[in-house]
Amino acid sequence: MLHITNGDHAAALLGQTKLFESDRILPWRESWIDGPLSLEWWGQAETSERAEWMEHDFGVPGEHYRRECEAQLAVLTSAVKEGEDIVLWFEYDLFDQAMLAALLYWLWRAEARLGQAPKLCWIIAEEVAGAVDFRGLGQLSPEQLGGLWPERKAVSVEELAAGARAWEAYAAGGREPIKAWLLSQDAAVLPVMAAALRFQLQRIPTEAAGDVGIVERLTLQALAAGEGDLSSLRPDQLFRTVSAALPMLGMGDLSYWAVLKRMSAGESPLIIIDSEESLPGYDAVHPIEWSNWQIRLAADGIGKQ
Repeated sequence: MLHITNGDHAAALLGQTKLFESDRILPWRESWIDGPLSLEWWGQAETSERAEWMEHDFGVPGEHYRRECEAQLAVLTSAVKEGEDIVLWFEYDLFDQAMLAALLYWLWRAEARLGQAPKLCWIIAEEVAGAVDFRGLGQLSPEQLGGLWPERKAVSVEELAAGARAWEAYAAGGREPIKAWLLSQDAAVLPVMAAALRFQLQRIPTEAAGDVGIVERLTLQALAAGEGDLSSLRPDQLFRTVSAALPMLGMGDLSYWAVLKRMSAGESPLIIIDSEESLPGYDAVHPIEWSNWQIRLAADGIGKQ
C-alpha cells in the first residue's frame, strides 16, 4: 500500500504509527497555490517552468525541484503499474485541495497511459476530535492521525472524474472556469473541494480597476490598522495575522514572502519593504532576525483595503 500525504510533517507522523509499518509513505512536495499552473503538470517543459519560478520566487534550487518531481512521480507511477492500493491523506484547505486535484487529474489519465486503473481511497480531514482549531494533519499526534484510518473511503469513478475536471478549471488560472465547475454537478460530488475553489475566487482579483486578491487586501488592512510605530510591521507579524485570518488557504511562509515581493515590485508598489536584505528563502538560516525587515504601506496601497 502507498500512502500519499500533503507534505513531510504528516508523512513523518504517519510513519510513527504502528498501522503502516509495511507500507510506503510518500510525502507529496508541491505548492499549487503558487506559481505557474499547467494542465499536464508532469511534462518536462511544465516542470522546467515551475523550477525556474521556484528558484526565483522561493529560492528552491531549480535542479533540486526537478529531481524531487521526478522521484515522487516515479513512486506514484510504479504504485499504479503494480496495482498497489493508494491512500490519499489530505485536508480541507486550498493548499491541499489544489494538490489533490492535480493528483486526481494525473490518476484519472493513468489508465490510458499505463494500462492500469488506480486503486484509490482517501481520508479528507475537515475536523478531528480533540484537535482544537484544526488547521492540518501536521498538528495531530501519531495516535490522532492513525485514528483517522477507519474513516477512509474508496474514491469512486465519479469522484475521480470530478476531481480531474476541478484541476482543469483551477489550472486554467481564471475565475470563469472555476465558476463553471462550481455550477456543475461536480461541486455536489466533491463538496470539500468546492468550498476550496470558492475560496480561490477570492484570491483572484476581479476586473474592477485596482482590485486585489484577499491575501493582498488583508495585508494592506493589517498595515493600515497600525498607528504610530505599528504602522510598519515585521514580515513574521504580517504572516501570523494574515494566515490566521485565512485557514481555508493553508498558506506557508514562503508563499507569503512571494506575495510581499510582488506587492513591493514595479513602478506603483502597494507596500514598501524597508531592508537591504531579500526576504527569507528556502535556504534561510534559522533563527531569523525579523527586525531586519519593516513593511509599510506605499502610496498606491493606501485606500485599496
